[in-house]
Amino acid sequence: MSKKSKNADPVTIKRYGNRRLYNTETSSYVNYQDLIQIIRSGQDIQVIDSRTGEDVTKSILIQVILEEEKSKNSILPAEFLFQLIRSHEQSIHDFFQNYLSASFDAYLKTRQEFDRRFKGWLEMSSSAPQMWEKFIPGAEAVREFWGIGKKDDGEK
Repeated sequence: MSKKSKNADPVTIKRYGNRRLYNTETSSYVNYQDLIQIIRSGQDIQVIDSRTGEDVTKSILIQVILEEEKSKNSILPAEFLFQLIRSHEQSIHDFFQNYLSASFDAYLKTRQEFDRRFKGWLEMSSSAPQMWEKFIPGAEAVREFWGIGKKDDGEK
C-alpha cells in the first residue's frame, strides 16, 4: 500500500532554464533535498518546465534518486542498473509500469501488517511477563523498545 498524497492535487514545482526549482505552493525555491522531504511526507509533486510547459516530473524524480545515491542512501544496486540499461524491450516497460509498482505496494502492505501483528503479539504477551521471559531471552529489552509494559520507577 503506497502512501497517497495528503491532497488530491500534487504540489506544482516549476523548473526554470537555470535548473532552479520553484515551489508554487510556498512561493520559494527548493532543492532536491526539499523535494525528498515533500515526497516522504506523502505529497506527490508535478514538475513543469517553465519555458515549454512540458511535464518533466519523471526526470526530476530520477534526479532525486541520484541525489539519494550521492548521499550514500543507496536505493538501486549497480547490477540492477546494468540490467536495466541493457534491456530496451517493451516487456521491461510493462514490467516497470505494472509488476514492479504492484510488487512494491504489496511489500509495503505486508511490512505494515507484520509490524501491526508483531506489536499486537508483544502487547498480548506483556500481560504475562513470566511466560514471555521463558520463551524469549532478552524479551524485556524488546518490550521496552516497543514501549510496552514499561515499569514505573515505584514498581522496581
